[in-house]
Amino acid sequence: MKRRTEPPAETPCSREVLRRIYRRQFNELAPLRRHIFSLLPLSQVKTIFEPGCGTGLLGQQLMSLTDAVYTGMDIDRQILPEGENFVQGDALKKPPSADLYVSGFFFSSLGDPAKWLNELKIRYFAVFSEYDYMSIEEKPSMNIAARLRKGLEADGLFTGHGGRLDEYFQRAGFRKLHGGDVESDCRKPDEGFLKMYVPFLTGELPLMSWRIVWGIWRKQ
Repeated sequence: MKRRTEPPAETPCSREVLRRIYRRQFNELAPLRRHIFSLLPLSQVKTIFEPGCGTGLLGQQLMSLTDAVYTGMDIDRQILPEGENFVQGDALKKPPSADLYVSGFFFSSLGDPAKWLNELKIRYFAVFSEYDYMSIEEKPSMNIAARLRKGLEADGLFTGHGGRLDEYFQRAGFRKLHGGDVESDCRKPDEGFLKMYVPFLTGELPLMSWRIVWGIWRKQ
C-alpha cells in the first residue's frame, strides 16, 4: 500500500516490512503488468509520472522499456530508492503535468479521486493495480475483511475507491481505453500486511481472495 503520510516512529511496521510487501505484490502481478505494458501507448509519450511510487519497482521497469522521462514521487522519503528519477513530495497537492500517469495501489490515498483527476494536465492514466476492498472474500468468514477496512480507514485511507474507478475517471473527463480486473487465488493472506491494520490478529487465518482492478484511460 502507498500510505498518505509517513508512519510515526512508534509504528511497529518497519520500512523493511513495507519493502517486502511491495515486492510480493509486484511479483504476484507480473503477468497482469506485462499485459498492461502491451496496451500502453509508450511510443506516444515523452514524460511519465508515478504518484505514490513507493520503492520504485514499477518505475524501474518502465525505465527499461521506454526512453520517456520517468519521475516517481512518494511522500515517504525513507522508502524511496536512490536516483534522480525518484523524488520526495506530495503528489496530491501539486500534481505535475505529464503525458502519462501510472499508479499502483494509490487511489486509497485520495479523498476525492474525481476532483484530483480533473486537476491533472495529462494525456493518459494507467492504473496497474488497485484493491477493491469491498470484494474481499474469506473462507471461513471471520470478519477479517471488515476489520481490515476499519483499520485502513482509521489510518486515513479510503477503502471504497477500487470498485469505482470507472466512475471517477468518467466524471473527470477521461475515456476508458482498456481495463478489467483479476481475482487472486483463495489462499492464506500476507500476515505482515494484515497486522499493519488489524489489531489483535491471532489464531488461524481464513483463506482470502482479493479483486484487483486495472485500467487505461485517455483525457478527452
